[in-house]
Amino acid sequence: MKKKNEKVKLERVYEKAIKIFGKQLKITRVILIFSALLLYFIALYYETKNTTLIFLGIIPFAALILSIILLQKKILYFGEYSFECSNAGDVYLTKLKGNCPICKGELKIANSEYIQCQKNKEHKFFLYEN
Repeated sequence: MKKKNEKVKLERVYEKAIKIFGKQLKITRVILIFSALLLYFIALYYETKNTTLIFLGIIPFAALILSIILLQKKILYFGEYSFECSNAGDVYLTKLKGNCPICKGELKIANSEYIQCQKNKEHKFFLYEN
C-alpha cells in the first residue's frame, strides 16, 4: 500500500559534480550537443542512405530525451544513484538515503514512482510527493 500523507525525507549521502575537462557540465550544453549530433546523423543519412546511421542516431536521440527530462524534473533516478540538475543547470551525480517514518528502516528508491522501505516492503511512499 502506497502512503500519501506520510512525509519522507531523503538526504544526499553522496554528491559529485560532473566535470568535463575541468569545467562543470551544464544541462543546456548537453542538450545542444546531442541535438547537433542528432541533426548530423539525420543529414548524413539523407546524404548517404546508409541505414547504419539510423541505428547510431538512436544513441544521441535517447541521450537528448533523458537530458530534456532531467531539465524538466531536475532529478533522474537510476537505481541507487541519481542525476540531479540545479537551478543554474549544473549536473550532479548523487546518492539519496532516508529512514522510514513508520518503522525506521532504510528507504531506497524502488522505481521512478515510489520509495520503498528495505525492512518492510509494505511501506511505500510516492516519490514526487516527497
